[in-house]
Amino acid sequence: MSDNVDAGRQQVKLEQEAKFLARTPSEEIGPMYPVAKPEDRGDDLVRSAGGDAVDGQILYIRGRVTDLTGAPIAGAEVEVWHADPQGRYPHPCDMNPAVIDANFTGWAKIVTGPDGRFHLRSTKPGPYPTSTPGWWRPPHIHFQVTTAHDRLVTQMYFPGEELNEKDELLTRHVRLHQDDRVMARTCELEEGMEADAISIEFNIVLPTPHTIAAQRQARAKE
Repeated sequence: MSDNVDAGRQQVKLEQEAKFLARTPSEEIGPMYPVAKPEDRGDDLVRSAGGDAVDGQILYIRGRVTDLTGAPIAGAEVEVWHADPQGRYPHPCDMNPAVIDANFTGWAKIVTGPDGRFHLRSTKPGPYPTSTPGWWRPPHIHFQVTTAHDRLVTQMYFPGEELNEKDELLTRHVRLHQDDRVMARTCELEEGMEADAISIEFNIVLPTPHTIAAQRQARAKE
């Protein structure tokens, strides 16, 4: 009888938890967050303010910011910054000796629409050496998402990168079984996109007061 009761409670717990999405893991903001924000380029970082094209493979990022129930969060401020294809940040303290792309501003700020969606056109970042001997960061993109109730700083990684398995930050997510929440999903190119471009999707889940209350109430029933 006891085994049946325990199994029933476990089933109820699983059903209750399945109603909620897992929040996106956080990361430190890192040393390369822009100290002086460049001119706002909207959702396109492929051309400089002067109209010159930046180097590298074109990258299309799309995503959606939602709460724990999957409902869209409109008006979320999404800041994005990343290195150029040579692994250089347009930051005065970047010690990477690689040649920097002078046309790349490396930062964007987007506000989600009523459906919680955001879009960005940029270039794929390259790997770069850290101050720890032998540790190279794989290509990744930084996100800071601010809503009326929360602020999240995280990083997005590209699937299939050779350096992923050696990265100290990403392997921590692997150990915690949350790497799927920081890994982008490759998408098919859409009409009008460059033939050699990359298209990815990265969705972000944040808590809101009412979804936290709903989750607590559901857990109280277990």
